[in-house]
Amino acid sequence: MEANTAYTKVFKATSLFGGVQVIQVILNLLRGKVIALLLGASGMGINSLFVSSVTIISNVTGLGLNFSSVRDISQAVESGNKEKISRIIHVFSRWLNVTALLGMIAVLLFSPILSSTTFGSNKYTVAFLFLSLMVLFNTLSTGNGSMLRGARDNKGYAKLTLTGSAVSLLISVPLYYFFGIEAIVPALILSAFVTYLFSLYYTSKIRKSDVKMSLRQSLFEGGDMVKLGVAMMATTAITSLVHYLLNIFISSKGSVADLGFYQAAMNITNQSIGLIFTAIIIDYQPRLAAVSDDNSKVREMVNHQAEITLLIAAPILILLIIASPLMIRVLLSEEFLHISGLIRVLAFGMIFKAASYSIGAISYAKGDKKVFFLMEGGYTNLSFLIFCAGGYYLGGLTGLGYAFILMQAVYLILINIVNNILYEYRPSKILFRLFFSQLLLITIVFVSHLTSGSVYMYLISIPVLLISLILSFRYLDSFIGIKQYIPKFFRKEV
Repeated sequence: MEANTAYTKVFKATSLFGGVQVIQVILNLLRGKVIALLLGASGMGINSLFVSSVTIISNVTGLGLNFSSVRDISQAVESGNKEKISRIIHVFSRWLNVTALLGMIAVLLFSPILSSTTFGSNKYTVAFLFLSLMVLFNTLSTGNGSMLRGARDNKGYAKLTLTGSAVSLLISVPLYYFFGIEAIVPALILSAFVTYLFSLYYTSKIRKSDVKMSLRQSLFEGGDMVKLGVAMMATTAITSLVHYLLNIFISSKGSVADLGFYQAAMNITNQSIGLIFTAIIIDYQPRLAAVSDDNSKVREMVNHQAEITLLIAAPILILLIIASPLMIRVLLSEEFLHISGLIRVLAFGMIFKAASYSIGAISYAKGDKKVFFLMEGGYTNLSFLIFCAGGYYLGGLTGLGYAFILMQAVYLILINIVNNILYEYRPSKILFRLFFSQLLLITIVFVSHLTSGSVYMYLISIPVLLISLILSFRYLDSFIGIKQYIPKFFRKEV
């Protein structure tokens, strides 16, 4: 009974936040479709370079407060002390304003360097000057989103998330239609500004009282929050830097168009499966932190989450392999059709990430900053850069995709070894069976699309997809009794 309850909590949380992410994914993919149609692969590459370059600076100047603040605000909310809640929010708001201004000033100062490093000339210096406004508004709206998460206003946070994606789409379409590539920077700035206005509206509903506190006092009281945030910031900053360096490598060794094709393939793959990973970040990590002192409870929760993740992810990834050409036609344009093979390779690699993602959160939940930084900030990012850059150098975009598979497989093995030694973690027998059975099924589909003709590969892959769906359904039903939810769902629809 307790196991079923635990599985039910995991499934409900994943479904709740996953449902929100589905809508966000659709909006983001529609925006990608607009960029692909109106700007082409080169425009998509330029957009990616702008965003990835300023993101590095905003991650560093943000000091990781969007991570650490959630923990502090959540603890204050748990206490039920309104004065404590108001004080923590006030302290965080002061620090948030400081970091937002730091980010803006940093981009202003480094705009010539960003232009020359990113594009090889000073042509885009003015563009980066204006993008400092995007950093300002993005930092503030992200901080407000963290405030909503900490206050456990999940509905408000979901609305803000969806609003940001919708605003970006509605602003981008007319600007790209009338002004083309020249509209990239204005669209990024306006989207960030309007999203910030909505974040102000949603956070205004958080109940808090006025707090009288000097700027010096509030900055001092936020010291512990900053210390925790800096450890997280370092990891995030390294991740941004690695993606930036890979983008630069692809555009210099290949072309900006190649970068656009790579970004398009990664976007479709990540958006398709990312809803599950986002649900894990929002709900699973706080729950895991609550039991982090008990290794047996940690092991149980991690295995439950990993099992549910695999059961949901595997059919989605198999469907992505089968339908990648159709998704490209719907979401992008025929110019991108040749990346369907890359999407299939990336989707195959994601099955290893689905198995390892829950395990990688253990060191974070336990507050083991050193291990988390070394594994997630150091090893994961360094291996991503080396494998993907090496794969692209040796085999172009296809080589990059196969290098991604190898990187994820090696990480899955390594993260299991590290967590077994440090935290006594070991996968359950059910998790073993699930992983290898779903890996076998996705391998059959992947190989069939590499070796078979158009008719035969569908004759093989579609039945395998059905087997994967049936396998997932049966396991979910044995875990949580999923059949009982089906009549309730249809009654709601009626």
